[in-house]
Amino acid sequence: MQLGLVFWAEKEPAVHLAELKEFGLSAGQLGVPPSLDTTAALAGWKEALANGDVYFSSAVAAYAGEDYADLERVHQTVGFTAPGYAAERIERTRQVSDFAAQLGLRALSCHIGFIPEDASEPLYQKLIGIARELCDICAANDQNFVLETGQESAPALLRFLGDVQRPNIKVNFDPANIVLYGSGDPLEALALLQDHVLSVHCKDGRSPAGPGQLGHEVALGEGEVDFPGFLKLLKQINYTGLLTIEREEPDAAQRTADIKLAVQRLNDWKQAL
Repeated sequence: MQLGLVFWAEKEPAVHLAELKEFGLSAGQLGVPPSLDTTAALAGWKEALANGDVYFSSAVAAYAGEDYADLERVHQTVGFTAPGYAAERIERTRQVSDFAAQLGLRALSCHIGFIPEDASEPLYQKLIGIARELCDICAANDQNFVLETGQESAPALLRFLGDVQRPNIKVNFDPANIVLYGSGDPLEALALLQDHVLSVHCKDGRSPAGPGQLGHEVALGEGEVDFPGFLKLLKQINYTGLLTIEREEPDAAQRTADIKLAVQRLNDWKQAL
């Protein structure tokens, strides 16, 4: 359970790797923003990874037009449930998968969108087909296709994983998302999904203020996720992957301070296990 950081490749690779080292980290997930020209960026990232003594567990795909401002915007714009985006985003996923494979990364994760709780809904069957196509794109590159948790309940996600019927579909478990979307208890969800968890995010948050609203992210240890309990359960289920810190804070100075705090707290909690 080495500590890592998820970051978006919006600067020169050497700058990102230097920032990673400043946090005392040498691992993480490589976020691929929609603005990144993966063909043009490939050589620079190959060189950086060859010389940087770092380990990336996966690439994370984000898509043009996604907006997490509030719950309604998430429904309208995020993932493959957003109307009109599926074909464009499948093709972008193919590009990111190829980019990641050439960097030696064996997993690709994203938000697929809100999986309906009712499996009889037409959107559910449509998502099954999309997920199978994305799994097959990744399988061609010897990669797992990894769904991030939170926008649906754990039982709904578990059923979906089984219905997709692909051995390379996995879960990136983000306990804060489960709080932010009001979709259950993070530890109960982890226990239910444990056999499918390939990676985790260490992020914290607070519940929505009311129905139809979205919760808000806070610094690690300041929200509703029981991180000592979360780490204990990860250890019990024999999870050995990265503890990847995620902090989506627009103020750069505050984000830096919150990441440093997360590193300190995670090390303290690990020490106490």
